Order: sequence, then C-alpha cells, then structure tokens
Amino acid sequence: VYRFAFAMARSRAFAQDVTQEVFVNVLENAARFDGAKGSVRAWLFGCARHKILDRLRLERRWTDAMPPEAAEFDHDERLHADQRVERLHAALARLPIEYREALVLCEIQELSYAETAAVLGCPLGTVRSRLHRGRALLLVLLDEAADAAVDGSAPADRTLRTSEVCS
Repeated sequence: VYRFAFAMARSRAFAQDVTQEVFVNVLENAARFDGAKGSVRAWLFGCARHKILDRLRLERRWTDAMPPEAAEFDHDERLHADQRVERLHAALARLPIEYREALVLCEIQELSYAETAAVLGCPLGTVRSRLHRGRALLLVLLDEAADAAVDGSAPADRTLRTSEVCS
C-alpha cells in the first residue's frame, strides 16, 4: 500500500498518511470485505486508490521526492541511475491519472490485470487499453526528458490530458 501511494504521489509523507488511513479503514470496515468480489490484496489497493484520489483532489499538490537509493554503484553510475529514476518518476507523474494508476498497479505493484481491474472497478479490457496507452505515452515523455537533458532545457512540467494522448 505504501509503495503504491508513493508511486502515485512521489511523496513519502503522503504515502505514510495514506497507508495509515487505509489500515485504519480496514480495521473499522473489515466486516465489509467480500471474498467473492476479489482478493484481500485487491481490496486493500482499492481502498488505497480511493484514499489517494481523495487526497490528491483535496491537496492538489505533487511533491518531489528523492529517488530510491541505488545499490553499490560508483559515483558516476549512481548519478546516472538516480537521473534515470528521477526522469521516470517525473514522466509517470505527468501521465493522466487513469494511465498512471494502471501502470503503477501492474508494473510496480505487480498486480495481475484481473486484480487491477478489480481495484479500478473497470473491465479487464479497459486495464489493457490503459496500460497500452500509458506505456506508449510514457515512452514519449521519457524521450522528451532525454532530449531536454541533452540540450539543457527543462521539459514541460504539466500533467497531460487524456485528449492529448489519444489524438
């Protein structure tokens, strides 16, 4: 739950707050869990998703966070790895929320497509479509970031709209 929240908002404090809220909710509403509707894991991620979206709507902020520590690299390799992770997080944060959710749940949290569909409350085909479009857009955004790094300019720092992606 923490990793999902962190990947969605790129803030440790945000992720800690969401994780706490989710587990308080689980303690208060454990009797509502219906195993016929899905796994406990999918239920937890669904609860986390709702908390994350609520908080993002209320706070309307995206904070930068330090990329994860790279393991046992020399200084130059660590710097390059940190820059790649930073570009990935920045590109991920620019994706429309529906693509970001699908990518984070499937690629980072390693949920199955079916579990992701249960968490998002949408058909399996929608998850596949969002993943396909999200991956394609992520490649474009990473290319923009790489080009900006080469020529020294800063890539546009804005979240893309779905209409911009599908056109």
